Amino acid sequence: MTDESRRRLLANLVHELGRPLGAVQSALQALLNGAEEDPALRRELLEGMDDQVYRLRPLLDSLTDLYDQVLGTLELNRRQTDLADWLSRTVVPWRHAAIDKGLDWHVDIPEGLPAVRVDPDRLAQVAGNLLSNAIKYTPEGGRVSVTAREVGEAGRPSSGVEISVSDTGMGIEPDERARIFEPFFRSRRERRFPQGMGLGLSIARDLVMAHGGRLDVDSTPGVGSCFTIWLPLQPLPAG
Repeated sequence: MTDESRRRLLANLVHELGRPLGAVQSALQALLNGAEEDPALRRELLEGMDDQVYRLRPLLDSLTDLYDQVLGTLELNRRQTDLADWLSRTVVPWRHAAIDKGLDWHVDIPEGLPAVRVDPDRLAQVAGNLLSNAIKYTPEGGRVSVTAREVGEAGRPSSGVEISVSDTGMGIEPDERARIFEPFFRSRRERRFPQGMGLGLSIARDLVMAHGGRLDVDSTPGVGSCFTIWLPLQPLPAG
């Protein structure tokens, strides 16, 4: 890790940890000052603290993954996985999030997709990151789509499977597209939102590469983005 990466990590940690800890401290102070005598207020403060602690979980998970990323020790628990069934279940929570925001939600997961030997939990982490971003950066009335397909190469019946998450959001500027998978890099669209350390896409890419796959992006500012996961049908060495 470079000195610049360390500096950005520390700055992001101070920012991301400071907000929830400050909120918890304020709630505790209110309780110490007598708010516990009002049952409704006490419950409100306790629920607020619980929410802030819950929000720290993704940050801690990202830091754990960053540690493994730096050491090259990302581990996978591979097992033969029915891709269509896995993906259909994985997208359910995100469907509700998209509809609640007023987005058009489209899923195309054909039956008969080949089984793949993957770590379904780690892959769900990747899909969750892509779907979370697609929903976050797409304005009300826009569209988020999830598609999957088997893909082949010349002379071969099939080489792998693709999972694509596309949106009609703000898109990514051309000069930033090559950097979005760098740790701690936050594009201009991301800087419009206060939360985040710029680790999600970097970790997602490394998890896909650990499966011997690729994570690609195609994006046009003002039109939208499409992130595509390609996975080999047979496990390949991580590259």
